[in-house]
Amino acid sequence: MKYPALLLATLVSALLLASCAQYDNRRGVEVTWLPAVTGQLVKGSSTRRDVLALLGPPSQLISLGDETVLYYLFEHSEGEGLILLLYNRMEIETRYDRAVFFFDGNDVLTDYATRTHAPATP
Repeated sequence: MKYPALLLATLVSALLLASCAQYDNRRGVEVTWLPAVTGQLVKGSSTRRDVLALLGPPSQLISLGDETVLYYLFEHSEGEGLILLLYNRMEIETRYDRAVFFFDGNDVLTDYATRTHAPATP
């Protein structure tokens, strides 16, 4: 009789130790480079100061010889998982929103590109 009770106690303990997990992580600069904002920028006449005034400080400033690049990045990861005694499983989806602005030696905007992740529709 002791063994079935011990087995039952072990199984109940294992079930109580099992759990679910959720994960949500956000890093980087706030996404302000939406088309309504970047539409105010004009290649060939807007300056680095204009971009900084609209978007704030970048994630990274890159020097490419005579050119400079302002790089904006926002990372969002979310997921869920199952944690058991002998087996763990996590599913994490990460998305990156980014904007890159190129400036010549006079700090005039020469080109830019943006990408924002569109939320999934149900």
